[in-house]
Amino acid sequence: MIRTVVCAAAIVPALLGACGEDAPVDEGAGESAPAPKRAPLVVTEADSGAELRLPAGGETTLRLTSDYVWSEPAVRGEAVTLARVDYLRDPGFAEWVVMAQAPGRAVVSATGEPACAGQEGCPDAPLEFQVTIVVA
Repeated sequence: MIRTVVCAAAIVPALLGACGEDAPVDEGAGESAPAPKRAPLVVTEADSGAELRLPAGGETTLRLTSDYVWSEPAVRGEAVTLARVDYLRDPGFAEWVVMAQAPGRAVVSATGEPACAGQEGCPDAPLEFQVTIVVA
């Protein structure tokens, strides 16, 4: 009996809508922007445009390829800070540690000029990098 009532309760609204009875349409209610994905251990230029999540006190690494000569990354917002990592030998990338400081949002951006500038087949346009870090 209970099973029949539950099934009927699920079917009746669908049938009423199919019979042309006006029912309020709840457009967009309950929908929200997708939550940012958890920041990977290493963020690269392939992540450009992403919104990433870091826990308060968490860290991730930003690595930008040496195929480009990168400007020092700029941070808008106070949620994260960057610390440059210097190597004795060139590892083939520039690296920074991204540290979550306080709840909020920060945008990290940099511009890369092609390292092959002036060579045949080299892209002319700079590469723009930007990620949004959400600290929760």
